Amino acid sequence: MAYIDELLGRDEQVLYDGRQHAFVLISNILTEMILIAVLIAAGVTARAAFPSPIVLGMPVGQLVLIVCGLISLVVLISAFLDYLRWNNEQYVVTDQRVIQLRGIFNKDVIDSSLDKINDVELRQSWLGRLFDFGTIEILTASDVGINEMRQIAHPLGFKRAMLEAKHNFNRGFGYLDAPGIAAYTQTQAAPGAPGDLQQTLQKLADLRDQGLLSQDEFEDKKRELLNRI
Repeated sequence: MAYIDELLGRDEQVLYDGRQHAFVLISNILTEMILIAVLIAAGVTARAAFPSPIVLGMPVGQLVLIVCGLISLVVLISAFLDYLRWNNEQYVVTDQRVIQLRGIFNKDVIDSSLDKINDVELRQSWLGRLFDFGTIEILTASDVGINEMRQIAHPLGFKRAMLEAKHNFNRGFGYLDAPGIAAYTQTQAAPGAPGDLQQTLQKLADLRDQGLLSQDEFEDKKRELLNRI
C-alpha cells in the first residue's frame, strides 16, 4: 500500500496525482555527473603531474586521485538520494483537500482543505512554459498561510483539477441548502408533510450516490431530519 493511501479518509478519492517535473531531477543529476567527471579528471591529472613526493606512503598524485574518487562516490550517493526525494514527492488533489507529501524515510505532509483555499498563484518561466513545469502557491486561511509546490509538472492541469475540486466541494455542500431541503428545515419537518420528508431524503441519497456526501454525512443529515419530526 502506498503511503498516500494511508492518509486518505473514508470515501476520500484522489482526483489528481502530481509530481515535480523530470526536468528538475535531470538537471540535478546532470550537474552531479559533471562534478564527478571534473573530480576524476582532476585526480588523474594530479596523479600524472605529481608522481612525487611521497605522503602517507604514496605519491601525492595518487593520494589526490583517491580523495577525488571518495568525493565522487559521495556525489554519486547524493544523486541517488535526489532520485529518491523526487520519487517520493507528491502533490495530490482529492475531493476534500490538497496534500503535499515529501520525504524518503521521514515524511512531511501538509494538508490544505479545499474550503480554506483562498487564492492560487502560478509562476512559470519561459523554460517552464517550454518544458511544462512551474511553481504553484496556495494561499489558505490556515496558520501556514502559503503552501508552495515547486517546479511541479503540468501545473495548468494541476491548478485546473484543484479549482474544479474546490468548486465541486463548495457546490456539494451548497446543495444542502437547496430550496427543498431549506424549506423542509424551516418547517421543522412537520409530521403532516411526509411527501416533503421523502423528497428531502431522496435528495440527500442522490448527493451521496454522486459522491458529494459521504455515507456518514448522509446518515447524520438523515438523523437530524428525522429527529425534527
